[in-house]
Amino acid sequence: MLSGLRPGIPVFVLNKNELVFKCAKVVSVSNQYPQYNFQQPLNPGNGPVVDLTVEIDGKTETFTKIPMNSSIAEFPDKGIIISETREGIVNEINVIMGNSQTALEQEPTHRKIIESCKALLVEVNPQLRREQEQADEIASLKRQLSEMSGRFDSVNDQLAALTGMLSKSLSKKPKED
Repeated sequence: MLSGLRPGIPVFVLNKNELVFKCAKVVSVSNQYPQYNFQQPLNPGNGPVVDLTVEIDGKTETFTKIPMNSSIAEFPDKGIIISETREGIVNEINVIMGNSQTALEQEPTHRKIIESCKALLVEVNPQLRREQEQADEIASLKRQLSEMSGRFDSVNDQLAALTGMLSKSLSKKPKED
């Protein structure tokens, strides 16, 4: 339990925001004191807590209101997790990785939702509909212009080839016998 830690004992710290792992050293553990949530008086989390001061990379930081019976504590406002064991940090890393894998697996679904929402917005909002029609018309004109340019390039290439062949044949002098 984190409450059983003493000065000099290592603890493990994971910064969830930056995904950085550090080994810290306990500087001090406060005496236990009651934590009481007045909005939820029957909450089991209303037991005794301690404050833990640790040294990380030469700097001290205090983490408050750590439940006495916990081996791991999370501080969402700081994005920090403290554990008395490496296994606790490993479990948290696996949870973070699993959440990201799930998010990636859901990407196609969310892309479809975004496209459907865009279509609905165009359908519902006349101004967006006009803007979309203009954008489609401009895109169509650009495609047509590009195709025409490609045709002209092809014709120009053919004319250049013909001109080259003509100049070669005109530059050749017939052999006199």
